[in-house]
Amino acid sequence: MTLSPTAPAPDVLAAMLAFAEEAAPLALAMRAGGLAMSNKGPDLGQALTEADLAVSRLMHARFGPDLIEEETAEDLGQAAARALLARDAWTFVGDPIDGTRPFAGGLSGWGVMVAACSGGWPRACVMSLPAWNEDRSAPAGGVPAEATEGLLLAASEGRAYWAPTRGGRTTTALRPLERPERRTGHVGWLSVTAQRYTLDYGRGWFPWSEGGAISDAALLATGRLDATLSNNRLWDLGPILPLFEALGFRLFHWPDLGDPPADFVDLFDAELSAHDDLWLVCRDRAQAADLATAIRPA
Repeated sequence: MTLSPTAPAPDVLAAMLAFAEEAAPLALAMRAGGLAMSNKGPDLGQALTEADLAVSRLMHARFGPDLIEEETAEDLGQAAARALLARDAWTFVGDPIDGTRPFAGGLSGWGVMVAACSGGWPRACVMSLPAWNEDRSAPAGGVPAEATEGLLLAASEGRAYWAPTRGGRTTTALRPLERPERRTGHVGWLSVTAQRYTLDYGRGWFPWSEGGAISDAALLATGRLDATLSNNRLWDLGPILPLFEALGFRLFHWPDLGDPPADFVDLFDAELSAHDDLWLVCRDRAQAADLATAIRPA
């Protein structure tokens, strides 16, 4: 049964939480059973497993035709994506498994994520990182899927939340999440950014990444990063942007520090990619200006 495109915001959040409670255990179980990883065409950076496709099918079953998600978005096209996102009715944007390589490799920096968009912008989101709490006090080893501990992050109506998970399911009710005020001097530095830009460490900024956009968001939301960058794809940024905004982070264009467009889809090109652009995710313009001086084209 799919969600009504005119459902109230609390129902939308509940539907996304219910999806995550199905998708995360499914991904954990499939990973524990063993997975073969392939690549999407000649680009060896774009990995794919049967779990990506299984979660994609589940996402379509839960959100129906009002969905833009990674495994089928290229068949949709920009014009159709623009029309869906411009509506006042809910449109969902998701990534079945963000961080497929760390997922298939037995690492922790991966998860499932989905956002609810209305009026041209992402308004709410849920992200589950079901293996995030990996024990690093001993050599890496297998943990049964049902015992794997992780983290769920969510945002709705301008508020951010978190909860611990076990076996992909939350173990407590959602708790309010406030923006950490500590400083680490580190900025998210994903592989796509590293291909196109360099970072001047002499400016006091240092790169850190543990996989994909979802792990980057978790590091920022929990105080491990001071800022991050985005030049990825629509389904990478859409499901994390409501969390960033609920925590008081903003998008600034590099290098001019311009504001984002009014419509979310205009952050991306005809392939729904922002690879030829760069956006800073910062607390304020002063922080963005400081970070901008440390970035150089590769």
